[in-house]
Amino acid sequence: MTWLITILLPYVFLFLVLWGRQQLKKSEGKTEVRRYGKNQKLFSVIIPVKNEAANIKKLINDLAEQELDPLKFEIIFVDDKSSDSTVEIINNSSIPLPEKKILYAAGNGKKRAIALGINNAKGEFIVTTDGDCRVKKKWLKELYDHVLLFNSDMIIGAVDIIDTGKVSNRLIQLEFLSLQAITEIFTKNDMPVMCNGANLCFKNPGDRYLEMVKPDIVSGDDIFLMENFRQQGKSISWIGSADSTVLTYGPDSIRSFLKQRIRWTSKSPFYKDPFLLGISSIVFLTNLAVSIVFTVSLFIPSLWVVYLSMIILKSIPDMLMLITISVKRHKAGLLSLFLPAQFLYPFYVAITGLAGIFTGLSSLQRDK
Repeated sequence: MTWLITILLPYVFLFLVLWGRQQLKKSEGKTEVRRYGKNQKLFSVIIPVKNEAANIKKLINDLAEQELDPLKFEIIFVDDKSSDSTVEIINNSSIPLPEKKILYAAGNGKKRAIALGINNAKGEFIVTTDGDCRVKKKWLKELYDHVLLFNSDMIIGAVDIIDTGKVSNRLIQLEFLSLQAITEIFTKNDMPVMCNGANLCFKNPGDRYLEMVKPDIVSGDDIFLMENFRQQGKSISWIGSADSTVLTYGPDSIRSFLKQRIRWTSKSPFYKDPFLLGISSIVFLTNLAVSIVFTVSLFIPSLWVVYLSMIILKSIPDMLMLITISVKRHKAGLLSLFLPAQFLYPFYVAITGLAGIFTGLSSLQRDK
């Protein structure tokens, strides 16, 4: 039965090779190819909001303190039919901002809200974030300088979860760090597979945006856009400096965390990019296999050795990636949760993956 361990080899090989390539580039001092852009750009910062009264004032404060020349960016809030005081807070804020607009969407979801913002944007580049995020003073300046230096069509920015001190929050942070590590490693190896709309910059696609993000699918405005850029051969780069990292609040409970992840995975049946489908399948099937072997080992004790061997083998690339990113983001303390997380993670991925696929396919059937 030890042949079951070989199921993990594609996962281990893939992540070890990519992690190793990234470390080799660092040791050799290699950087991304610079393709200097024009000297003047205009950013349109689009922020879709819905019922963000508790958070929006903090974001407005952060935007007012941006070190980028105010003539180089505009801010567009798009309210998606908030039922709280979000709009009043934005309209009545006395905090001086660069050119600011507030638009009113029809309550048809984030994708259409962003599309409305893009249709009213003047910028050559669109920057997106969320109403519950916090950004640092140099956020836009770092993105702007990156555009001038690398002339990328899309920039995937780092996102981090704010630490609340709760054990559940710290477990969620650790899981999110693993997603960020995968995002960074694949993007730096010119094979982007993930991104986050909380910190995304891309060339203005105009009225093509909505069709690029599959508007009838609830989630995935960021991933579908990235997939479209990939398929067109557009240049996609990563920015992960501390000043360019966007902070956000994670789910406030395990239940809301699982619901969020199911919503995220529900878009997977609609991926068109074979590479993206392949990577998603490797990660999902690896964790599903570990979960199945554990379950079967409850009835066939001889499989415990196989199960533990699979956990150890899978932990090698996982640990290397998490050590690298947690040290860089000054969150090495989270590694104390690595061992319990490793035993829980396969089940979470298997359950949310299966539930997400079922949810996505069910929505497809309803649409038909």
